[in-house]
Amino acid sequence: MAKLGAWMPYRRARGFLAEFFPIGDDVPEVETIRQRTLRVGASLERDAVSPTTSSAPVPPARAMTVSIDGGHVRSAHGYQGRTFEAFAALVGNDNGQEVVFSSVPAEARKQQRQLGGVLQGLGMTQKTPVTVLSDGAAGPRTFGEAASEQPVRHVLDWFHLAMRIQHVAQCVKSWPDTTAEDRQIGADVADHVEHIHWRLWHGQVRRAPDLIGQTLSRLNVLARMKSTTAGVASKMMHPLVALETYVAGLADLIIDYATARRCEEPFSTSPIERAVQWLLHRRMAAQQQMRWSPRGAHLMLKVRTSIVNDTFDRDHAAAERWGRRPFRKAA
Repeated sequence: MAKLGAWMPYRRARGFLAEFFPIGDDVPEVETIRQRTLRVGASLERDAVSPTTSSAPVPPARAMTVSIDGGHVRSAHGYQGRTFEAFAALVGNDNGQEVVFSSVPAEARKQQRQLGGVLQGLGMTQKTPVTVLSDGAAGPRTFGEAASEQPVRHVLDWFHLAMRIQHVAQCVKSWPDTTAEDRQIGADVADHVEHIHWRLWHGQVRRAPDLIGQTLSRLNVLARMKSTTAGVASKMMHPLVALETYVAGLADLIIDYATARRCEEPFSTSPIERAVQWLLHRRMAAQQQMRWSPRGAHLMLKVRTSIVNDTFDRDHAAAERWGRRPFRKAA
């Protein structure tokens, strides 16, 4: 029942049970399914923070990667703020093993120990280098760094950097082409944006800001002229300034992504993006028309994460049993 409650909305899970199982009038109520799912989630978290004595030694990993992304969930009425943040991390080692971890930081119980247990379960030692991929925000970086046994290497995810470049490129597509001069200016600006993209892809954090500054200077001149290009030039300056600020603030996290790709090193959080899509958006997005308490969302994530990792049935059968409603034997 907890698995159904994590897969689909509670009312749909109740309808599924009533339709396909001959249980008659004993179909559990929506609140029963919800409470049982959350109880299982709480049991899963207790198992994660409790000390374990594993007899099988884990081979030490030569390198590990933690890809972190987050999302926002609509909060229920009565809670401060319209939304709250949830994090998801994809932990992988050099042997290709991957484990998903997720939580709502405000409600997590010993979050550092839980994530550290995932890292150790994949072979982290005091000598294992750990790379943390994120969008550069302080929250995800701290989230990944706290569980490591040594200082980690932070890398700015290429996907988030490329999206900011794409915003600038979209503005160039709306450049007027009424005259030959406008077409030539638009081609020059598009060429500059392409060169900015190339320099950032190759990790040239000093040359790329110089080219961004030159492009901004030219756009500033065009925006002050009384011509058909003034409006587009002024509109294009906003995402370009945002890109300049983003690159300047996170220059220490930008790497040579071209070399990383050739050497098959991690440089993008696209795998965890897919996990976030399933963990958060398909069950807790605005399309579901549901509002969540931070605690309820956190426990739901625990159940859905164990399903993603394909460990729910094998490792947490006892947690589901303890999550069932207690009963009293008849006299």
